[in-house]
Amino acid sequence: MDKKRLRPAKVGTLLLGKGTGVGMIVILCLLGLRAPLFFDITNIMTILKQGSVLTMIALGLTAVLIGGGFDMGAGALVQLTCNLTAGLLIAGTGTAAALTSGIAVGIGVGAVNAFLVIVIKIPTFVATLGTMFIMQGITSWYNGGKALTINSIPGFAMLGQGRIAIIPVIFLIVIAVCILMNYFFKHTKTGLRMYATGENPAAARLRGLNTRRYLLLSYVISGVILGFTGVLQCSYNYGASAITSGMDFLIQALSAAYLGSTFSKTGELSVIGTVISGMFIAALSNGLIINGISNQQISGVLGVILILSILLTVIKKREIGQVTIF
Repeated sequence: MDKKRLRPAKVGTLLLGKGTGVGMIVILCLLGLRAPLFFDITNIMTILKQGSVLTMIALGLTAVLIGGGFDMGAGALVQLTCNLTAGLLIAGTGTAAALTSGIAVGIGVGAVNAFLVIVIKIPTFVATLGTMFIMQGITSWYNGGKALTINSIPGFAMLGQGRIAIIPVIFLIVIAVCILMNYFFKHTKTGLRMYATGENPAAARLRGLNTRRYLLLSYVISGVILGFTGVLQCSYNYGASAITSGMDFLIQALSAAYLGSTFSKTGELSVIGTVISGMFIAALSNGLIINGISNQQISGVLGVILILSILLTVIKKREIGQVTIF
């Protein structure tokens, strides 16, 4: 009797723990069956390249979410630093200066967000929504509503367009950032304390942790990653577009971050899970386009993925007594 009673629970745990990965594989296989070109090695490398900017944004969001924060302006920050990088390169500055400037702006925005949330005590959603609109305004003023196109600069172009053998350099950068972040959050005292702060701030304070410090650090780390991502996007696009795409990036990145958390038994945010999910979303978008699905319909699919991933996270957190997402 006891064994029979345990079986449904075991099946449910298996579905929650392994269902995400299995579901991803099944979906991609179905897309490939309908369009064999999907599994062509050239297309796979294209997916890795296309999905790298999205995955980097998702990693930036994951960093701030781990620390207990939230950032509505992640996509807007990437677009701002992308335009800034393009403008600096057009003005004749070198790759190093453009890279440094992009990261510096990211750190500055992260610090401003932290100040608004920690010191002024504005709710994270409202504070970062405000900075998002400010960054969009600055971007529009900076580019004058026009695309900023750069000429091919060999060293800079290598970041977003280069390859080592057949593997895109930008994807290798994603893997390197993933390894560094995973080590930091999982194997250092500071990273583990940031996890504790994000999971349960009240309990973290009772244990003597300075939660304000770790929340600040999460925003700064996120700013570094997002600022760097803007530089990568500039290299990938040979410049910056005047089209506002920050919100699209945000929705996809949030989907990747929360979908990645479903790989964990406890529903905690996972750096590795975020990378897998980011690349899955890129592959899904690519596969749907190959199968004749329009961009408008793809946005709907991504919205469903975001809702389902958050739902799965809530279910897992309820099992351990936590239901807070934001």
